[in-house]
Amino acid sequence: METNELKEFNSKDILKETVDMKSYINELVDSLRNDQEVYDSLKPLKLSLGDVRANIAKLTDYQEDFHYCKNCPGLDKCFKNTPHTVIKVSKEKNYISISHDPCQKLIDKMKVDSKYIFADFPEEWKNSRLKDMDLSETRRPIIVLFRDIVKGRTRTSVYLKGNHKVGKSFLLVTFANEFIGLGMGEVGIINANKRFKELTDLSYNDKKSFEKQIVALSSISLLIIDDFGSEYKNEYVRDQILFPILNERYKNDLLTFFTSELSIDEIQKLYSFGKNGGDIRGKQLGNILKEMCKEFDVSGASIYKK
Repeated sequence: METNELKEFNSKDILKETVDMKSYINELVDSLRNDQEVYDSLKPLKLSLGDVRANIAKLTDYQEDFHYCKNCPGLDKCFKNTPHTVIKVSKEKNYISISHDPCQKLIDKMKVDSKYIFADFPEEWKNSRLKDMDLSETRRPIIVLFRDIVKGRTRTSVYLKGNHKVGKSFLLVTFANEFIGLGMGEVGIINANKRFKELTDLSYNDKKSFEKQIVALSSISLLIIDDFGSEYKNEYVRDQILFPILNERYKNDLLTFFTSELSIDEIQKLYSFGKNGGDIRGKQLGNILKEMCKEFDVSGASIYKK
């Protein structure tokens, strides 16, 4: 007849398990000791061998987390149990503890987010930096001008003219990220078609909000008008939205960048309409743009890094 009685552990079984556990701990300790980067990061804590052995589970968790974050797959692909955090090890008297702090990439992103007053572009572009650019001869003068701007050598703005899908917007968003990272102020990136329509609607439905938006766009440290020329054009847009914003920014020497499929001369022609001096108003707009900006033609070449 079968029985379910448990066999008693004998002393040899217990001894064998003890030996196996010690061997396993020794392997983990050796792994930490031979991991130079992790070893160096823990040095300031002045851990004794006894500290390491007693807290080996915590320290191996730290080691695994250290290398995961070193090879970070990106905020949107962080699949750790506690995403967007890093494990920190601390020692107080004889007690070793671990904590989860926000990772630096998350902190940086939060800083960037807080400085974007308007952000009409894909969220993932906030991670782009100038090092991600393909610095061909076509783009090098643009990057040089960017560097002169951040070093305070010039206040010349940028007008990028080029075909659809060559990376004009991506390049200017990348500069805006650098601008924010250097603590140079707040940024607004607006799609001309979307925002000018919104402003037109607000001017009829909510005058106070309209005025508030005009003031914000007129005074922000860096304004980027994306896809300029795609907006619906009429005298109201030109005279009550575009001119007030550009005149105020020009007067106060504020950076104003543009992307467009049209040249400045073509923009001038498109806005030269109306019964009362339309040609003059179009010319005034063209003059402001030419005085504010250096125009670059990036047609036919992708700006994305290959």
